[in-house]
Formats: sequence, C-alpha cells, structure tokens
Amino acid sequence: MTNLARILEGRAADRPQVPALHGDDGRSWTFQEVDRLAGGVATALRAEGVGAGDRVACYLTNGPEIVFFLFGAWKIGAVPVTVSSLYNAAELAESLAKTAPRLLLVDDRRPDVIADLLAGGVDADVRAVGGPVAGVPDLAWRQQVAVPAVDVADDAEACILSTGGTTGRPKSVSVTHGGTRASLQRLARVSTGSDAEGTAATDAKVNLIALPLFHSGGQHSLLFAFFVGRPAVVWERFGVDRLAELMDRFAFDNFFFLPTMVFDIVHADRDLPFAGVKSVLVAGQAISWPVRRAFEERYRVPILVNYGSTEAGHIAGWTGRDMKAGRWKPGSAGRVYPGVELEIRDGDGTALPTGAEGEVVVRSELTKGYVDDAEASRELVRDGWVHTGDMGYVDEDGVLFLVGRKRDMIKCGGFQVWPEEIEDELREHPLVRDVRVLGRPDDRLGEIPVALVVRAADDTVADDDLADRIVAFARDRLAHFKTPRRIEFVPALERSSTGKISRVAGEGHG
Repeated sequence: MTNLARILEGRAADRPQVPALHGDDGRSWTFQEVDRLAGGVATALRAEGVGAGDRVACYLTNGPEIVFFLFGAWKIGAVPVTVSSLYNAAELAESLAKTAPRLLLVDDRRPDVIADLLAGGVDADVRAVGGPVAGVPDLAWRQQVAVPAVDVADDAEACILSTGGTTGRPKSVSVTHGGTRASLQRLARVSTGSDAEGTAATDAKVNLIALPLFHSGGQHSLLFAFFVGRPAVVWERFGVDRLAELMDRFAFDNFFFLPTMVFDIVHADRDLPFAGVKSVLVAGQAISWPVRRAFEERYRVPILVNYGSTEAGHIAGWTGRDMKAGRWKPGSAGRVYPGVELEIRDGDGTALPTGAEGEVVVRSELTKGYVDDAEASRELVRDGWVHTGDMGYVDEDGVLFLVGRKRDMIKCGGFQVWPEEIEDELREHPLVRDVRVLGRPDDRLGEIPVALVVRAADDTVADDDLADRIVAFARDRLAHFKTPRRIEFVPALERSSTGKISRVAGEGHG
C-alpha cells in the first residue's frame, strides 16, 4: 500500500460515486472519475517512455488538472517535479537543470515563458496538456482508463518539491512514498483518532486546498483529504473575494491557511461567512499575535497551529481535542505528535534536557535530501535525523516552543536577538500595518536589528517622526539590545511564490 496513488484507488473503491474534486469554475469529478483520469495520464506517460523512477516536471497553472497528473505519475512509479507556475523562463530552466526530468508538462497560460525556454534549449521532452502551445506537441491524456498502481519501495522517491525558502535560493527536496504516508497517518491519528484510511463519512464536508499544489502544504492538504475520504476544492490562487464565493457555495467547516492569508482576511473590508467553520489551521510560518487575535475576535473561530516542514513532515500542533481538554498553551507550536522522535540539540549535536533551548531535530524517513545540493543534504539529514534549522525548546508536558530560525538569529553586541519577538511587539503599534526585522552588518556591534515597516493606510505622520515613535515604542517593551536601530518604510513586504514573507531584500528608506 506504499504507493501514494493507492490512497486515491482506495477512495475510488469505497466511495466511487462520491464527488472527490471540484474546480472553482463549477467543474467536478467523482473519486472513480479522478482515478480513471489519472489512469489516462499514466497511460499517456507510458506512451512517452516514462517509467518508474523517471521524473516528470509539471509547469502548470494551479487547478484540478494537476491532481490527475500527480496521481497519474504515481500510478506508474514516476516522480512529479512540481514547479511554481509563477516562475519565469530563467527560474524554470534553473529548476529543470537541478532536477533533470525526462518530461516537462506545460499548459497554455505562459506561452512567452515556454517560447523563451525552447529558444534557450531544454534537455527534457516537452508536452502540452491544457491547450495548444506553439512548438509543443500535445499529450493525449484525457481518456478514462483503469490503471492499477505499481508497487514501490517505502524509500522510493515520490515527489520533488521546492522549499520556497524565505532566505537564500529555494532548494529542491526529494520526499518518499513511505515517509509521506507515515506523515499523513500521524496527522490523521491526532485529528480523527485513527490512522486508518477512508474514515470520513461519505457526505463529509469539502476541504478547500488553499495552498498551491506545487507547495508541500498544498500537496499534503490534498493527500490528507483523500486519505480520510473528504472531497477537495482546488483553485488557481488565494483571493478574499473568491474565498467568500466558495464559502457560500460549499459551506466549509475548516480551513488550512498560511499566516499571510489570515492577514489578508483580517484586513479585508468585507466580512466573510465563517458561520459553521469550526477551526482554522495555520502553518508555513509563525502567525503574529495581533493578527491571530484580530481574526479570532472578528469571527469567533479558533486558530489552531501545525508545525512541520517540507523536509520533516508534521511534527507538532494543537487539535480541537487539545483545546477542549485545556491543554493549549499560548505562544507554543503545539504538542509533539505521538510517534514523532524529536530532540533539542546544541551546536555540537548533543541532545539537551527538557526546557533547554537549541535546534529542533527530528528522526524522519520523509526526505532523501536536496537533489541539487549534496553539501546541504549532508547538513540537513544526519544519521536519519532531519535538522530543521528552527530553534526552540520542549517543556515538561511535551509542548514545543519555537524562538526563531537558526540562520535568522541576529548577534547584536554578543546578544542573541530573534526577529520574530521584535516583530510581534512592533505589530502592536497602531500605525504599523506589518513589519519584518532583518539583521544588518554593523562595525561596532557585529549586527543590528533593522525593521522594514508597512505603514497603516490612514497614517499621515511624517516618516522621521513615525520612525522615532516606533523606536521609542520598542524601547518601552524590549531589552535595549533588541530595539531596532533603524526603521525603513516600505510599501509592501516581499513574498515568495508560496506567500511567505522574505527575510532578504526589501530596501526602503528611513
């Protein structure tokens, strides 16, 4: 049962006529139809000479069709390489060079990018799947065919995902069939009380896959919905107005959002129909307390958190059961999930005792490392333990608290400064709409914290005056070495293709 395609085959067997997949344009497919369309993809890929272990890159607009291509590739043991549809020709070429796919699938949404790619030369065969693309043959995949999934080993490569990192260049992460399935089982166990497949009622509510399917969060959301037996809605991209329309249509009872999505919902002029929504799960980055509080007060819906990563899978979080049992602790990443082996280690790799602060390290079979960076892979996975780069501690109740990213820590005058702590305080200022804190080189102190600030929309205070006010505000709430030494005002904070706010770039004026 290791092959991820067997998740879909299980639902096609136990609920064949139940709607499985919806587009935001009104189209829908049953579990049986999705499985057989995936079979059509599998048949077409085999006709192109693709077999087990071959990589198939997907440069496709986010939407329901990607579901067919993911499962179709998995059925024959091929490896999808999910490339952001927002990449330009140079970024696409770089991704292909890193991952060396046998086949590249494209649609008709970015013909300029495909033309530039072809003009520069590409090693992989290229096929169009969503409409005619100049100079690219079509892939005949739309027939419905029953194709059973092949057997694959637990450690067989299942997919290559981009980390979509917030610092540096994104890396291409290889994840396995067995590790992905184990991560899904852990999440199902804490969410539903059972790690068995198909536990949801056949009339269960639909899940919105809010994140793109080239993102690990989007793929895990889709796989988890099918694992428990829930239908899924896949859309092109997040937008508040589109979200409101889909909420009216499907009456969702839960959501999985990035913090940036919650931020946009909180700052939207319109009210969204959250009646009937039991909880919102947030992951991807830490959500600030002001944004969380504003959302919960406005909509009376609790925000739960799930901590994990593309490389390590689901690690810790809070569930509705935890909230009801009174286990929730403010400011934490959540309880370490049952079955997760986690240690807090110092810089020498020594495991630290309860309450001591160090790097979060997790034993995981999810990733095979980075396909494009052997040195980084050796740093990431050592003796089966994934080094997350997150700094934190575990308390006596097995609850994980995060203090920041190892690489984001600012060393100011010998003191450790965590950007997230400063950001949470500055967001409390009424004239600060959003903020990101960076470390900048300083001859005397080594590094100093600098705050990039997005001003409130109705703010008429002069820049210099507001900068002084913000620094004074920080001094009242933070130790002197944590206070930003400079404020730079920016119109917006730069975000990655997955919605994470970058910690590089973002120059403004101050």
